[in-house]
Amino acid sequence: MHHSRRMFLKSLGLGAGALSFTSLKMPKLNADPTTTPLRNFVFCYFGGGWDLLLSLDPRDPGKFSDSRTRETKIQPGYDRLQDTYKKEPIQPSGSNVDFGPAMEAMAKHHDKLCIVRGMTSGTVAHDVGRRFFITGQAPRGLNAAGSSVPTRIVAQQGARSPIPNLVVGVESYNRGNPAFATGLRVSSIGDLLSTLRDGPGSPDKQLRQVIEDFRAEKHFCDPDEHDEKGLLSLLHTMQKKARELVAGDLVSYFDLNSNNPEMVELRKRYNVRSGASQKAAMVYQAIKNNVAQCISVSLTGGLDTHGNEWATSQPDRQREGWEALSVLVEDLAKTPHKLYDGSLLDHTTIVVFSEFGRTSMLNGNNGRDHAITTGTLLVGAGIPHNTVIGASSDIGMNPMAIDPMTGRPDEAGIILNPTHIMASIMQSAGYDVTQFRIDGVPALMKKA
Repeated sequence: MHHSRRMFLKSLGLGAGALSFTSLKMPKLNADPTTTPLRNFVFCYFGGGWDLLLSLDPRDPGKFSDSRTRETKIQPGYDRLQDTYKKEPIQPSGSNVDFGPAMEAMAKHHDKLCIVRGMTSGTVAHDVGRRFFITGQAPRGLNAAGSSVPTRIVAQQGARSPIPNLVVGVESYNRGNPAFATGLRVSSIGDLLSTLRDGPGSPDKQLRQVIEDFRAEKHFCDPDEHDEKGLLSLLHTMQKKARELVAGDLVSYFDLNSNNPEMVELRKRYNVRSGASQKAAMVYQAIKNNVAQCISVSLTGGLDTHGNEWATSQPDRQREGWEALSVLVEDLAKTPHKLYDGSLLDHTTIVVFSEFGRTSMLNGNNGRDHAITTGTLLVGAGIPHNTVIGASSDIGMNPMAIDPMTGRPDEAGIILNPTHIMASIMQSAGYDVTQFRIDGVPALMKKA
C-alpha cells in the first residue's frame, strides 16, 4: 500500500504510548539548566465536574442550612455524607484557607497553596470545559483551540529531560510548536512501563516499522533523498529519541512492583492501591529523577454525579485524588533540588482543575447537575501561599468579579476563567503569554 504523508502521521497515532506530531519543526538547542532555572509543572485533572462545596469552596452548614435554601440557594449537604467525613469546613490553625470535607488531606499544606474561587468555566459541556483548561483558550465549538499549555511551556523551555512533556490519561495538543514539545501520551503507569520497555506498542517499534515499511514499498529510492518538508527527518529524530528512552533504563524509576528498597518504600508511602496513588507516585519519580519537565495526569474521575451516588462517589473519588496529591506535595517539599537551592516544590507549580463545577442545590435525585462556577488549586512555585483569590456569591454560588491586583471581590473587576490561570502561571515563571492575548493576574503571581 502506498504510504502517503497522511498515512505516516496516522500510523504514529496507534498503540500504547504513541507519539502524535502536528508540527514539522525540528527541536531547538536545549537551554542551559545551570544558568536558567527550570520550572516543573504538574497539571492534575479531576474528571467529571467536581462539587466545590466538598473541597475548594465550602460553606458553613449552620449558616447555609436546608431551612434557608430558598433564600441562599446553597445546600452543602454535608449531613448526607458518610461518618468518615467531617460535617463542616476544615480550617487548621494558622490557615487563611478553609477546606471542604473531601479535601481534609490537603489542609496541612495550607502554607504552600492558593485556592482560586468564583471562576467561570464558560460551559457545562464536559469536552469544552476540559479543553478550555488544557489549552487555556476557549474551544472553537468542541475543538481545542491551540496547543496544550504544557506543550507551550516545553516549547519555550527547550527539551531538558528525556520526556519533556509526559501526558497520562488526558488529552494533549500541539498546534505549530516544535515536535520535541509534543506530549508523550500514555493511558496509565502500566502503559508508560510498556513504552519504556520497548513493548509491542512502543513509539520506537512503531516508528521503526513505519519507516521500514516505507523503504520496502519504495525500493526504487531511499526516502532520505526525498525528505519533503522535513517529514522523514522528523521521523528519524523521533525514532532516535524513542530508542534513547528505552536505552536510558527509565523503567526502573516507575516499576512499582519492583522489590528494590526504593520501590518498596515508595509503595508504602503512597499506599499504592488506587490509580490516583500510583499516578502521584509516578509524578514524584518523574520530577525527582528529571525524567519529565511538564506532567499532565488524570488523577481521579467519576465525578459526574447527578443522582444518589453523589453522597458516596463524589466525596470518595475527590478524597482519593486529594490524598494522593497530599503525599506528592509532601514528598516534593522535603526533597532537595539537585541543581538549585530549595526543594523540588520550590521549583514546581501544580495546577488542579476539573471541567466545571456542580450546582449549589441538590436536585430531585439527591445529586448535583453541571454548573459554570468552578475553581482551581495552585500549589508550589510562583503563586501566593496560604491565600484564597476570588469568591463565589453567597446566593447561588455564582462567579464574582475581582480586583486583579488584590484578588478580592470588586464589581468593577474581572471574572476569572482558565485563560487567566494559565497566563498567570506562565508569566510568573517568565514565559511568553502573548498567545493568550491577556496578561497574567497580579494577584495570582507571587511577588518577588
